[in-house]
Amino acid sequence: MARDASARRARLLAMLRERGEAGVAALCQALGASEATVRRDLAALESAGAVVRTFGGARPAAEGSLLERTFGQKRERMRREKERLAREAARLVSPGMIVALDSGTTVWRVAAALKDKGPLTVLTTALAAVEELGSVPGMRIFCTGGQFRPENLDFVGPTALAAFAQLRADIAFVGGDSLLIGKGLYSCDQDSAAVLSAIGACAARRVAVVDHTKIGARGMFLGLPQERIDCVITDSGVDAETRQALEAQGIKLIVAELAA
Repeated sequence: MARDASARRARLLAMLRERGEAGVAALCQALGASEATVRRDLAALESAGAVVRTFGGARPAAEGSLLERTFGQKRERMRREKERLAREAARLVSPGMIVALDSGTTVWRVAAALKDKGPLTVLTTALAAVEELGSVPGMRIFCTGGQFRPENLDFVGPTALAAFAQLRADIAFVGGDSLLIGKGLYSCDQDSAAVLSAIGACAARRVAVVDHTKIGARGMFLGLPQERIDCVITDSGVDAETRQALEAQGIKLIVAELAA
């Protein structure tokens, strides 16, 4: 029994480190355990200093800068794929363009890939993008402001939405938690979905940058309807049927092939 509990808690901690934060209900479903069991596990991990309990869930305890604490584990998930997606995204950008970026670890890597594309004007809600590009010569950055979310290092709410309503971009790169074919790009929370919608409305061209695990994943709040998505960049893990389905919907598809 003790061995089972130890193995389960190790899995739970690994999940939190991958996701950054998760609710009790999601952890119960992923582990196939009861709520009482998961809460006991979280209490034990908190006592050991491995996690920090939050309202309705937990996040991993971590040290380092705010950026590292927020994205340190998330950036390792599908790391090679995200870097390759970012390089493909950067190829769509030319000096002098106005580029809009949402928050999230994939689009964060897009920001890093734009460092040699200047001069650019960058519109963003993401503190991580500002940190990547803020000291790069030739980059003019507008950060929307609004309600700051420490867990995502981004700004949301009416102030952020109003800012995008007054701006325009040549191209927008957006992530998301789920891309559903025939429906669009979804986020797990309403604030993120609202920002996706606002970024999409200000851009002449909208590019969804999502690794293959996001395609067909469960969506919650629609941020960008499919008819507003001009291009999807994904990795070579996408299967042939999904590729055909996306192309049949009239969406330009760029598949970032990983080097052997």
